[in-house]
Amino acid sequence: MVEDSELEYEDEQHDDQRTQQPQTHQNTNNGLPFKQGAVIGAIAVIATYLSHLLVTVIATAQASPVGSGEDVTELVASWEAAGWSYLSVFGAGFEAEGERAVLADVPNQAAAFVSTPFLLSSSLLFVVAIGGAVGAGYAIARYTEAEDATEAVKASLTVVPPYLVFALIAAVVMTHTFTEDATVTAFFGDLGVNAAPGLEEGEYIDGDGVSDIEFGPATSSAVLYAGLLVPAVLAAIGGLITQWRDALETVMAKVDQQ
Repeated sequence: MVEDSELEYEDEQHDDQRTQQPQTHQNTNNGLPFKQGAVIGAIAVIATYLSHLLVTVIATAQASPVGSGEDVTELVASWEAAGWSYLSVFGAGFEAEGERAVLADVPNQAAAFVSTPFLLSSSLLFVVAIGGAVGAGYAIARYTEAEDATEAVKASLTVVPPYLVFALIAAVVMTHTFTEDATVTAFFGDLGVNAAPGLEEGEYIDGDGVSDIEFGPATSSAVLYAGLLVPAVLAAIGGLITQWRDALETVMAKVDQQ
């Protein structure tokens, strides 16, 4: 009799656990997975930056600095140029002394996305950056087992904060000041075409020498595009991929209502 009662008690415990498991799983899905999303987003950001750094190192090894002989200059550090390359993929802008500047025309830098050290390198970096954000959104949506498109999008947006943090850090830290005569002169290029059309060459190059030019990402542009807008859209697309049927039905329902 004692054994029978123990068996019945164990069966009741198993039944209670089975009924509680779905409730526990639902409770974990009620809140947004901010910690998990931050981890996945950070992995995507680091992997994307490292890919730009690797290709930038290759491009830097192939690049030739301006100047010659004793006047030869040093190239921009690869870690800085890689940050510029990373931001440019997401559409961030750049500036020199507060004026809009074109990254591709800046001397002594080998940012991978504008230097193309080997065939299709720019396309490869573009795919890595876009795929990383989409993949991060997809991964966190699958992790949370989102039940519909709305939940999937909400979960996917939790991967965006690491992109915002990196964009802000890059905009503040990854700036470079051109101080050497050859680099400042090369900054304005030939035939009046310079890396920053808003700058007047005469204000920085005169008979007394040259003035320093500070170049770097435009903070507002980097934060808006590389930190918020583009990663959020791409992550949301990744989340919707997990619920493509529900997303399609929602879109078609909206169309039918028109």
